[in-house]
Amino acid sequence: MMKRLNQILTTLLILAAILFTSCEEHQASQHKDIAADSLINSAYKVRDYNLILNLADLHQQAGTLSNQKACYWRGYAYSRQRKMRMAEMEWKTAISLSIEDEEDLEYYAHSANRLAGLLFLKSDYSEAIRVAVAATTLLKKENYTMNTDYANLLTFIGSCQLKIGHFGEAANNYALAWQHYQQITEEDKSIVNYTSSIVGIVNIVDAYIQTAHYHEAIEWINRFDDMLQLCRLHPQAKEEFIDKQTARLNLYRSCALEGLGRKKEAERAYKTALGTQYAKTSDGKLEATSYLMAAQRWNEAADKFQVLETQENRYDLKMTLDNIQTYLLPKYLANVGAHRIDSAIVIGTRICHSLDSAIMWQKQDDAAELATIYETQQKESEIMEQQANISKIYFIGTTIALVLVVFAFCLFIFFRHRSSMRLEAAYHDLELANARAEESSRMKSDFIQQISHEIRTPLNVLSGFTQVLTTPNMMLDETTLKNINKKITENTNRITGLVNKMLELSEAKSHTVIKRSDIVSAEQIAIEATNASGITNASHLIFDMQISPSAKAVKLQTNQTAAIRALSLLLDNARKFTAPAEARMQDNTSEIKQRAILRLSVASKRLFFSVEDTGIGIPRKEAERIFEEFVQLDEYYDGTGIGLTVARSLARRIGGDIMLDTAYIGGSRFVMTLPIDAV
Repeated sequence: MMKRLNQILTTLLILAAILFTSCEEHQASQHKDIAADSLINSAYKVRDYNLILNLADLHQQAGTLSNQKACYWRGYAYSRQRKMRMAEMEWKTAISLSIEDEEDLEYYAHSANRLAGLLFLKSDYSEAIRVAVAATTLLKKENYTMNTDYANLLTFIGSCQLKIGHFGEAANNYALAWQHYQQITEEDKSIVNYTSSIVGIVNIVDAYIQTAHYHEAIEWINRFDDMLQLCRLHPQAKEEFIDKQTARLNLYRSCALEGLGRKKEAERAYKTALGTQYAKTSDGKLEATSYLMAAQRWNEAADKFQVLETQENRYDLKMTLDNIQTYLLPKYLANVGAHRIDSAIVIGTRICHSLDSAIMWQKQDDAAELATIYETQQKESEIMEQQANISKIYFIGTTIALVLVVFAFCLFIFFRHRSSMRLEAAYHDLELANARAEESSRMKSDFIQQISHEIRTPLNVLSGFTQVLTTPNMMLDETTLKNINKKITENTNRITGLVNKMLELSEAKSHTVIKRSDIVSAEQIAIEATNASGITNASHLIFDMQISPSAKAVKLQTNQTAAIRALSLLLDNARKFTAPAEARMQDNTSEIKQRAILRLSVASKRLFFSVEDTGIGIPRKEAERIFEEFVQLDEYYDGTGIGLTVARSLARRIGGDIMLDTAYIGGSRFVMTLPIDAV
C-alpha cells in the first residue's frame, strides 16, 4: 500500500516540475498551430483524407490544434470517405464543445452547417432543424452572422420546413438567407463568398422543384441568375464554375417551366443549357435527364443515361440503395417509356442483382463504421484524459496533490465496487443485445432472399414475353398482343412497387409528423385504397365494403396520400394471405372462395377502418411482432415482410394507429383508426 502511494506521489512531483517549463512551451505552441493549419490545408487541396485524419489526431494530442478545429476536420474527412455516421459524430462533438475564442466560433459555425446539411440529406428533418436553430441562435447572440455558414443554416431550416409542409415559415427563412447572401457579397467581395452563396441558392431551388413548388422555384432561379451574373464579373471567377452553374441554372429553369405547363419556354431553357460545355460532359448529361423525364422525352432520356457506365468507372461508383434509386431506377423507367424492352429487361436484371449487393454492402459498411466509431471514441477519451492531466499540472501544487491522492484512494475502493456491479449488468445487457443482433441478421438475410425472389419473378415474365415478341415470323392476334402488353405493364409496375416499398421502409422508423392538410371523406379514402390494392380484381376471393351511415357522412382533416397508402397495404395483406393457391395442406378447398370485408364505422371521435379476411390467421402472441421489419410468420406466402411496418408508421405519423384484433377468429382482422378533427 505505501509503495503504491509513493509511486503516485513521485509521479505528481514530476508533473509539477513540468509546470514550471510550461510558459516557454506555450510560445512555441503558437508557431506549431500555424504549422498544423498549413499541413492540413495542403492535405485538403490534394484531397488526401486519410492524411487529414492523421494530422488532426496528431496535432490535437500535441495541443497544437484546438478540439473544435480537430473535430471539424475529422468530420469533413469522414464525410468525403462516405463514412457519414462518423462524420455526424465528429460534428456533433464539435458543436457540443465550449467556445473559447473567435477561431472556435468560426469552426463551430462550419461544423453546425455541415451537420445540418448531413441530417437534411438523411431526411432527419426534426434533428436538422434542432441543430440549425440552436446554431443560428448562438451565432446571432455572438454577432457572427455575416458569413455563408449562417446563411446556409437558414436555408437548411427552410428546406426542412418545406419538406414537412410549413411552406410560409420556409419562405420566411429563405428570404432571410437571401438578405444575408446579398449583404455578405456586398461587404466582402471574395470569390469564396459568391460561390458559397450560389451553392446555398441552388439548394433552395432544388428543394422547391423537388416539392413541386414551381412558381417559387422560378423566383429563386431568377435570384440564382442575379448572383451568377455578379460572380461572372469577378476577376477571380473560374470559367469552368461559371459554365457549370449556367448549365444548372437553365436545367432548373426548364424543369420548373415544364412543371408549370410552359413547355415551349422550358424547351428553350433546355436548349440554352445544351449550349454549355458542362452539358456535354457525363455529369451534365445525367443532370439533363431530370428535365427529359419530366417532359416525357423518353428516348432522349434513355440516350443520356448511356453515360452512366462511364460515370461508374470514373468515380468508382458503387450501386448502393441510394444510387439504385438515383440512377438505375430512372434509367429503367426511361427505357420502359421509350419502349426499349430489351434494355429495360437488362437494367431490371441489374437492379435485382444490385439490390442484393447493396444490402450486403450497407450491412458491411455499417459494421465497419461502428467498429471505427468505437475505436475513435476510445481514442478521444484518451486525448481528453491527457489534456485534463496537463491542465491539472498548471494549477495543482504538491500539497494539494497529496490531499487528492488520499481522497482518490478512498474513492478507488468505492468506485471499484460500483464498477464491478455495473460490469455485471453491462455483460447481461450485452448478451441480450447480441441475441437481438443475431435475430435481426437472420431476418435481414431472409428479407434479401425474399426480395430477390419477388423481383426475379416479374423479370422472368418480362423476359418470356420479350422472347415471344422478338421471335421471327411470329404472328400474334390483337387479343394476345393486348394480353402481353397488360402483363408487361403489370410486372413493370410490380418491380417499381417493390423498389418504392424498400424506399418507404427507410422512413418506417421516422417519428416526423406528416402534415394533415387534406379535407377528404372517409368513403373516398376507402375507395381509393381499394383500387390501389387491387383486391377487387382478385379472382380467388369475394370482397365487400360496408360503410355505416355515420361513417359515410364523415369528412376528416388528414393526409390523404398517407391514409390511402396505409389502408391499401392492409387490403393488400388481406388479398395475399387469403389466396387458396398458397394455402398449403388444405385438400379439396381450391374451389371455395375466400372472403375479405372492409368496414367503416365511427366511435369516440375516431374513424375505424376494419379489414377482415378468412385467411390463415395470426397467433395472439405474434400480434405485435408482425409489425416489426422483415417479419413473415409463414415463408410460403409471397411478400417482403415490410408492408405492415410501413402501414403502421404512416398511420401513427398522421395521428392514428393500426392494431391486430386478437379476439377475431376465422382469419385476421386489422383495425386502422384515424382522428376526426373539426373541419
